[in-house]
Amino acid sequence: MAQSLIRWKNEDKQELQKAIRNFNSKISRLEKLERDLYLPEKIRFSEVKSNIYTRSELNRIINSLRRFSRRGAEQIYMTQSGEMMTVWERKELGIQSRIAQARIKRELKRLNEPLESGFSKAQMGSLRVRELEAQRENLKKIESLAGSEAKRLRKRIAKQGTSDYEMKKALIYRKNYIQEMEKYKGFIGYDEFMKKLRSINNPLTFYNTIRNNDFAVDLQYQSDQTISQQNFNMLLEAWGVISEDIQG
Repeated sequence: MAQSLIRWKNEDKQELQKAIRNFNSKISRLEKLERDLYLPEKIRFSEVKSNIYTRSELNRIINSLRRFSRRGAEQIYMTQSGEMMTVWERKELGIQSRIAQARIKRELKRLNEPLESGFSKAQMGSLRVRELEAQRENLKKIESLAGSEAKRLRKRIAKQGTSDYEMKKALIYRKNYIQEMEKYKGFIGYDEFMKKLRSINNPLTFYNTIRNNDFAVDLQYQSDQTISQQNFNMLLEAWGVISEDIQG
């Protein structure tokens, strides 16, 4: 089931504010003890809220913040490679890594589905497949990497391990795609085409519509010097937009 953009309610904001307040308060209490701890940084409500796009991500973050309040969550954990962090951070990295791996698994499954030719993209040597498989293996190296490599991995997991990572990508993709299509302005059927694009409000639906249509993707990168009405007509057909002027 496709996720939709979150519609914030007052109780959502209050619950998130409370979780953040308790999280920051525990950090303040521990800092006063002047113990040698690897504490997480305090966070701001406005910054956290601005990066939440779906309800599942809101719930994930609130639950994560609450777990820091548990006794012993602030204790030091050392990975097999000697990296130091809190017990809480290690647990959250594990959760985020599993979320990211599950997403990659779903995409690999899609790439292994047979096309009209009878072969899947994976069977045809898709570069994306190799990239995804490498990413999945790297996400499992929380315990083995050290130094700068460990820091990069932790940042990557924090980014890719969100529940709404796909939504964030889709939002950017939708915006960039519509901007790129402005190069077809002036062609017959352009207004109908843009109306069709903007009618797809859910960014994930928009992204998946194009992702599953190689022709629509290819024309996104068509050079401005090579586009023609014929190219645009093919794009209209790929999107299911039929103009009476074109038909005539």
